[in-house]
Amino acid sequence: MDILLTHCYFLEDDEKEQKIMRPYPPLGILYISGYLEDQGIENEVFDTTFSSKAAYRTYLLTHRPRVIGIYVNLMTKLNVLEAIRFVKEHLPDTVIILGGPEVRYSAENFLRYGADYIVIGEGEETMSELVKCIVMEAVLEDGAGERTIETVVDIPGIAFLKQGNFVQTAERQKIKDLNELSIPNRKKINMRQYLDLWKK
Repeated sequence: MDILLTHCYFLEDDEKEQKIMRPYPPLGILYISGYLEDQGIENEVFDTTFSSKAAYRTYLLTHRPRVIGIYVNLMTKLNVLEAIRFVKEHLPDTVIILGGPEVRYSAENFLRYGADYIVIGEGEETMSELVKCIVMEAVLEDGAGERTIETVVDIPGIAFLKQGNFVQTAERQKIKDLNELSIPNRKKINMRQYLDLWKK
């Protein structure tokens, strides 16, 4: 597997939501998924909402994604940090990309914790360009096995560490024509679980 998009929200750990039972599908990563597919970039989505941390880890170890993109918000931040530790320990060759509302003002902290790239702002175009660099081998590796970053410095809307120094590229312009956005890739998740739960 080359590209995996996921998040770290687990309904089984959310006691407040369990009383309401109105969880929402992860539209952010579904928009990204749809956009990537429209760009010819195959990807998979692992929706953690109805899963468990154990099943999540098993999935990662089984499929061993080349790139994992994780959506981060304030509620899932600690779970994301836990996921970063797990991936770095068990899948050291997997590139970790973080996006979502929580990353902008903590980008350097996330990177120093183990993330490889931070996507800041709207993620569709940025993710497309970034994964092309990574998966299509535009990001080269030197003889020591360290990733050479120079090929990504012109991608707006990202942050990364270069020789230990924090680098943030120019802000990406927002997409003005919403018709350019892809439809959320709902076929990548089990929508029936959400619909049935809401009806029940």
